[in-house]
This record gives sequence, structure tokens and C-alpha cells, in this order.
Amino acid sequence: MGVDMCSGIRLLREATGVDISMRVGVHTGNVLCGVIGLQKWQYDVWSHDVTLANHMESGGLPGRVHITEETRQHLDGAYEVEEGDGGSRDPLLEGRKTYLVIDPKAKSISRRRHTLGNHLASGETRQRASIRMSQYMQSWRTIHPFADLSNPNATHPLRPIVTPNNTFVTERQPGQSNTLLVDNGMRGSLDTMDNAGRRLKKLNCLTLLFNDLSLERKFRVSEVKGLHHSISCTAFVFVTIFAVQILVSKNDFEMAVSYGVTFPVFVLLLSIAFTGYLEKWRSKMPLVVQWISGLSRGVSSRAVLRLFVVVLCLLITLLMAFLNLIFIPGNNCTSITDRKELEDLQLYSVPYYLYCCLLAMLGVIVFVRTCLSVKALLLTLAVVVYLALFLHVYAPRSHCLIDMLYNNGTKPGILKDPQIMSGVWLVIFYIVCLILARQDELSCRVDFLLDHCFKTEREEMETMENVNKLLLQNVLPLHVASYFIGKNIRNQDLYSQSYDCVCVMFASVPQFKEFYSESSANRDGLECMRFLNEIISDFDELLSKPKFCSVEKIKTIGSTYMAAAGLRHAPLSDEEKKVEMSYSHVRTMVEFAIALMNKLEFINTHAFNSFKLRIGINHGPVIAGVIGAHKPQYDIWGNSVNVASRMDSTGVLDKIQVTEETAQMVESVGYNVTLRGVVNVKGKGELTTYFINKDHSLPQY
Repeated sequence: MGVDMCSGIRLLREATGVDISMRVGVHTGNVLCGVIGLQKWQYDVWSHDVTLANHMESGGLPGRVHITEETRQHLDGAYEVEEGDGGSRDPLLEGRKTYLVIDPKAKSISRRRHTLGNHLASGETRQRASIRMSQYMQSWRTIHPFADLSNPNATHPLRPIVTPNNTFVTERQPGQSNTLLVDNGMRGSLDTMDNAGRRLKKLNCLTLLFNDLSLERKFRVSEVKGLHHSISCTAFVFVTIFAVQILVSKNDFEMAVSYGVTFPVFVLLLSIAFTGYLEKWRSKMPLVVQWISGLSRGVSSRAVLRLFVVVLCLLITLLMAFLNLIFIPGNNCTSITDRKELEDLQLYSVPYYLYCCLLAMLGVIVFVRTCLSVKALLLTLAVVVYLALFLHVYAPRSHCLIDMLYNNGTKPGILKDPQIMSGVWLVIFYIVCLILARQDELSCRVDFLLDHCFKTEREEMETMENVNKLLLQNVLPLHVASYFIGKNIRNQDLYSQSYDCVCVMFASVPQFKEFYSESSANRDGLECMRFLNEIISDFDELLSKPKFCSVEKIKTIGSTYMAAAGLRHAPLSDEEKKVEMSYSHVRTMVEFAIALMNKLEFINTHAFNSFKLRIGINHGPVIAGVIGAHKPQYDIWGNSVNVASRMDSTGVLDKIQVTEETAQMVESVGYNVTLRGVVNVKGKGELTTYFINKDHSLPQY
């Protein structure tokens, strides 16, 4: 990986014409890895071996991979190496053997660079560099920095490479084939269907009941949509039965009484079912009668009430299919020999009542979301009663009807025998109705299961989305996280923002390096890291206070805590407001630094330690942004950040060191400062620095 990183920087240098390089240091050993703190989580590693790897980088050479003896032994001759002499560049590497890895591609790259240099004229170097840089940028594949939060198994983007003829192509990752890519939304739907298919196996194949009792209970008590349509179909069957019987029967009085009682009941049930349409006029109805509009929903959503209405409708329909047959005379027809008298008995109406019974049985299956056991019970009860009536009670009427139709002594075939065909038709309709009822039950349960699966998946997706947002907001500032959420950001247009005045603070615990040890007593340093996590977590808790709302934690570097004030506000155009906000940011950061020192003192009293903070503060312009695509990290850059870091590294324990410009602003907000003197700062020369008197309280606002 280190060799490829150096090669990648080399390719970028050739493409852009910018003289940049990379040092890589590698060491093999033991580490403690994890996340510390409550905010701005970042995965990190700690150990003495990590510190050694850091010095291997600082003691390396540009464009080379610098490794230790331990790493060379693990390479087992996979790469050629040469003496690294790291002790001459880093004092902490003295007495340790180090090596530089020889890139096996270095010779071919050197020849290509020599050939490329001969072909490039000096006058066209600048123009060619800009063109090649544009081509290089266009060859990058668009990467959504936080796409892995919702799809951790997503394939990694293709890596751009430069061919010997200076054309840019993309390299396919090893093991990646030309397979069909399924859209994430479609994949989620397929997963849901697959989950539903697996859950269908939990359905009892005989009773169609869910093995999960809680799911069965939800299905039973769930609201039934379209109940009024089922009642309307049953009412239509009821009216059809009435029409058939009124046409073939002459017992007007008995029929008038029976239907006079059942018709109002059916009209009442039908009216209740359609009261849901009154919901839109509920606000215009008097308060006394507004409850009527809720009757339909009440019946649909209450299982017991719904079952009562369904059973009542079906019982009325099944009963009225044969009730008026009782009032038709003809039980003693076998003793009548006169043909005229037989014709007056209306024996021809018996087959029509059979048709009414068959129609009533079909009316049972029009109700959806009604328990299969209830339908089976009603159908079984109906077919038993109907078979008893047509095969036993009214069997003489069938014989008389045959004698009346075939008076010459001949007997009809089986298919024309009313008694036999009555039993055949009733059994056939019974079986068909059971099959249809079972199919309807299965369909309803599958629909309910799919709907339940989709709701569960939606809830899980919403939960995961909220968790991802919280996680993202814990990694990035809130205003930066909102920039990325729901957007497809190109690599070239990642978040960056410049600020004119930001107060930057570095607070370190130098004594922690001496405190940290790797022994069996503290579980190879794990207990030390637990204590550091408690310190950083307590520091993070201070950020939740309203007065520190403008302070943003940037990151932790080992035992150093980095924060900045003034990043949450949009850049201002008004100069007066800029000055006011600058003073406010400095005052807030000083108060936060003092709060950190007080918090550490409180921790010391409970942990019996004597840790002290060393703090450096500076203010000025910075650039904030997010770098990286697979491990994006929010950070700030600028000379002000570097100086703040130097104020910490050159500071004194239990002191807050600031530059002269920052000291003037600190004094203007009510704090006293003490001149330290001139300090030699690496990369900046000699700077005059001051210490803030933290004992001074009650700053002027």
C-alpha cells in the first residue's frame, strides 16, 4: 500500500507538474484501536509501536517507504530493501535498523519519465500540465463520501491510472466482474419480498393461521377496508333471492312477514356500512349526530363487532334461501293421485329454492378478511341443513314432481333426478366455496404479511436513516452534515469554507505520555486509554453548555484536544459584525479553555492524579473543509492553526499561551495577561507570547 501511495503521488506530480512527494513510515507491532470521546468520533490506534511508526515517517525520505527490522522480517523477501539510516534523520531512531523499500516499478517509471521529459517542450509544459490535470480530474469517478452509511457493501470506485501514452483510464478492482448492478431501492424491495417469502413458511398450511401469535393477533384486530362493498354484495344476493322467490311462490302473506322483518335489518346494516361517506361532512353536522359518521369505521376496526355484523348478514341470507319453502304445502303429496291437485301444490318451485340456497352459499365468500373457520362453519352448517331438507324432509316432493312430469311410468336418469342432483350440486358448491374462501383467506394474509413487512422495513429504514444522521452529525459539524445528507457531491466539489476570524485552541496533556505504559497490570495499556477516554468525554460534555455553543471540537490527536470557535456561523460581510464576532469567539474560547482546566482538576481529585493541561490559543483566518471519500474528516487549515499548535507545543503546564495579537483581544474582553517573552517557534521564528491569567473571573461583556 505504501508503494502504491508513493506511485499515486508520483502520477499526480507528472499529471499536474506540481513538485509534491510523500514519505511513508511502516512498523509492525501491537496497537490499541477504538474510538474515544462523545463527539467527533474518529477511529484511531494507540501504542508505543504507533509512536515508532510515526517517527519512521518523519525519519524517512520523500517518495520512499521507510520500514523497521520487524516489518522487513514479516515481508519475507517480498520486496528488495536497502539501508535506511533513519537514526541520522530522527534521534529517536538511533540504534535501530531501518530500511528503504525498493519499488520494483521504479526503473520503468524512470525510463518513462525520461522519455516524457524529452517529448515535452519547455514552452508547452505549463499548458500541457493544465490540460492533463483536467483530464486527470475528469477520470475520477463520482464518489458520495457518506454512501457507505446506507450501503456498507457497496463496491469501491474505480481507481484512475495513467497509461504510458499519457491517457487516463480506470482500473477495475481485483475480483470485480461484469455483473448486473441492482439499484439500492430495487434491492430493498427484493429483500422485502424475500423476507415475506420466508415468513410465509411460518403460516400453518392447514388452518392458514400465523404461527406467531402476536402477528395473528394483529391480523385479527386490524381494520378491514371495503367492508361496505362486501355487505352490498350480500344485499344484492339477498334481493336476488327475494326476486326469485316472489316470482315462483304464491304464499304472499308468509313471504311478506319474513321479508318484512329481514329487509329493515339489512337496510340498517347497509346504512351503517355506508356512514363512512358522511365523514367529509362531519364538521357541518350537528354535534348530536356527529357520532353517526364514525359507525362504519367502528365496525371495520373492531373485530368482535365486525364479526357480529358479518355473521348476522350471512345467517339472514342463508335462512331466507329456504325459509319460505316451509310454508309451501305438499308434504302429503304421495297420497294424492289427482294430477290437477298435484299441480296446485307448486312442486315446480322446489328446484328454484335449491338455486336460492346455492346462491346464498356463494354469498358467504364475498366477505374478505373474515376468518376461514367462520366461513367454513357457516358453509358446513348451511350444507348440512340444506342436504337434510332436500334429501330427507322434502324428498317426497321430489318424488311427486317426478311422477307429475313422468306420468307414463318411466323413470328419469340420474342427471334429471331432483333429489340426487340437489345433493350433487350442494356438495359441489360446498367444496368450491371452501376452496374460494381458503384462497381469499390466503390472499388476505399474504397481503397483510407483505404490508407488515413493508412497514417493518420502512421503520427500520427510518431508524437507520436517523441513526446515520446522528452518526454523521457526531462526525461532522451540524451545518456540514446537512450539506452532505441527500446530495451527490462530486470529488472536485467537496465541502470547503473560508473564515476571516476563527479562534483555534490546542489543549494537550503532556504528562499522559509518561503515564501511558503497556504492562499486564493495565492490560497492555487498555486501562490508560480508558482513563484518557474519561478525560476526553468530560471535555466533550462541556460543549453541550449553551455558552459554548459556538465552540466546535475538531479532533483529538493522541492526548491533545483541538477545538475552534466561529465555524458555525456563516461568513459575514459587515466589517463591524466581523469584529464583534471575533471578540466573542476569543472570549468564548478562553472561557472554554479555563473550563477544560477546571474539569481536569476535578478529574484529578477523584482519580488521585496530577495531570495538567498545556493550552495554546490563536485567532485568524482559516479554511475549513472535509477531505477524503471513504473516511471523510472535517478539519481546518491555515497559518492561524499552525501558530495555535505551536503555542501549545512551546507552552507551559497549567498555562494558556497566546500570541501578541490574540493577547490584545483577550485583554479587551476583560482578562489579564502576563508577558512571557520571546519564544522561538518552529517555522515562524521568534514570537512574543503571553500567558492568560485564568484566576481572573467575571470578564466584561
